[in-house]
Amino acid sequence: MRLLAQPKVLTRAGAAALITALVCYPRLAMWSERLHAVSFLWLMLLWAGFVLWAFVFAWQSEYGHRPVMGFKVQGRLWMAATLCGLAWAVMLHFLIDPQLRAVTPKEFPTDWKSWLAMSLFSVGFDPLFLCFAPFAFFARLSHRQEASVALTVLFGVMVFYRRLYYAPILPPALFIVEMMLLRVAAGFLSVYFYLKGGALLVWWVAFILQLRHLVDVLAKQ
Repeated sequence: MRLLAQPKVLTRAGAAALITALVCYPRLAMWSERLHAVSFLWLMLLWAGFVLWAFVFAWQSEYGHRPVMGFKVQGRLWMAATLCGLAWAVMLHFLIDPQLRAVTPKEFPTDWKSWLAMSLFSVGFDPLFLCFAPFAFFARLSHRQEASVALTVLFGVMVFYRRLYYAPILPPALFIVEMMLLRVAAGFLSVYFYLKGGALLVWWVAFILQLRHLVDVLAKQ
């Protein structure tokens, strides 16, 4: 808790949370069923982002022994991440998205504006919630990098299961197993790139994955 209360940590967390909340606002504004609650949801997202970023800035370097952002560009690592992201995006586009669209159609963009809003949210918040903050939190608890990685991946699997559980239509059991395995693989890759190249590298891969939806949007126009 001492590290969380440092002025430097709180300042960085506040600035990062504000940027994250601003980036995510267009996605919240698309929630037509709850337009009256957008301001409240945005404030809740701002507060949640502040807490999550505080975990990252307080504990990542201290217990994870890796920088948060990773501004040092490593050509081979970025090339490997780019190729991995492209391969992953192609696989999701042809093998997973057609089945997942039938289960959660609202999770897929229908036009340019919705793609931009969803992509900003996915890139801006998902890595923070599923990778950066959990890893820092578990690193603080376990003081072991291997355990932190495993627990971070497990957390992502649990979140994905909860999303499927509340889906309007429950997908076939085999598809759920496939998605769980893919979620495990994606979790390990995300943490690997995070530890090797920092948050910037993870954001880059997340953006590449969102480009697959842009292909569908452009094809419909």
